[in-house]
Amino acid sequence: MNSCSKIRKKTGFKIKNKSMQKKNYNYYKTLVFSLFSLLMITGSAKAQIPEGFPKIPSYDVIKTLTPILERASVVIIQKEKNKPPFITGILLINEKIDNVVKVIRDFEKYHEFVPNISKIRILERKEDGTEIVEYNLAFDVALGLKFKITYTLEQKYDEKNYLIWGLPAKGREQAFSDVRFIEKYYSTEDGRTVMIYSAYADLASFGFLSKLVYKAFPELQIPTLVSVSTLFPEAVKERIEGKKIIVESKNVDYEKIKIPQRLPIESLLPILKTYRTIIVSWHPDENNVRFFSSYSLLRKDIKYVKSQITNFESWKKVFRIIEDAKPTQIENGYKVKFKIKYKILLPIELEYTQIYTWIGDSRLECEIDRKEKRDIEGGFCGWDFYETKFGTVIGYTEFSDLRTGSYFLKLLMDKVAGFGIGLRVGMVSAQAEYLRWL
Repeated sequence: MNSCSKIRKKTGFKIKNKSMQKKNYNYYKTLVFSLFSLLMITGSAKAQIPEGFPKIPSYDVIKTLTPILERASVVIIQKEKNKPPFITGILLINEKIDNVVKVIRDFEKYHEFVPNISKIRILERKEDGTEIVEYNLAFDVALGLKFKITYTLEQKYDEKNYLIWGLPAKGREQAFSDVRFIEKYYSTEDGRTVMIYSAYADLASFGFLSKLVYKAFPELQIPTLVSVSTLFPEAVKERIEGKKIIVESKNVDYEKIKIPQRLPIESLLPILKTYRTIIVSWHPDENNVRFFSSYSLLRKDIKYVKSQITNFESWKKVFRIIEDAKPTQIENGYKVKFKIKYKILLPIELEYTQIYTWIGDSRLECEIDRKEKRDIEGGFCGWDFYETKFGTVIGYTEFSDLRTGSYFLKLLMDKVAGFGIGLRVGMVSAQAEYLRWL
């Protein structure tokens, strides 16, 4: 029985002539081919990700972030059941996806553009495409203090789905008890690339000093990883676009500084409904100043959230680096004298006064009072409040000229690439973590 007879038998239609037979044959041929192609496309879009990695944000969610990604990087904190906390950096690169992946896959050139990487070696390439890759990091901190880190990963590249992931390579040198990453690349409608980089490392397992710090302050692990997941994608963007992003302002004109505008809730809510907290690392403005923000979705009434944020005396109970906070009510706001104390290798103490001013009823802006005695020359911040049917979204944005606050901090920022950015990202990340007390 020929194909046309089969069609006639199954459908009940009589095919009157050969011309009609041919048309029907071509129609069914095209239909079958189209269905087969669709199945192939759908199948290839579902990548087989190994266990132990977080769910990758969908492109539909990523698209809502476009207004932010045009001028900033976004970091999300992914905490899933029975998995370690992964920190995921997302940014937009003005280049085609294949050209981006080409740079990413050239591991042995990372030392030319990724902060603190001294050398990468591909130790082995297996027949199934697996690569054994050794990472060497070097830090020249300060005062003659230097240290190195070496760890080795077993990595795979899923070319069809633009996925790369790495797990600890068995029997190889490891600085951490666990370190892993996964990268995903999306091609945008206009031919650009969204890079998603998600990583986890057990920092408390590395070295005597790290064990002391992270076991005493376990909440600092996430802010530290946030800084890593910010810096690596930004280093890739720098390499491809040829424009500096990882910059540290050395001569800040405080009169020209402007706090980033309040973001539209439409760009924030879709991703906050899933991940509850995001970090925004703003690209440098015309003065090379970088602001950093955190946004959190809280299941609390907006009036309650505002009342707690402006209860400055209670901050020292929550933010462990605040030793004291003394507020004074002023017209349309507050004047607060802070005493800060924390330790990064050496103890650091800072005192300054901030003036908080309400801009309408949805933003509270602050600025260091430069007429008062201060250990930091300048600093700016903004608290944004959004009322939604899912709860209150609270945003915190800041820039502090930390180089002026401590000679030791200035030394670290000059000696360790990306340290200042990492510290500031870590600070707003810690702010978001602490907001859980509300």
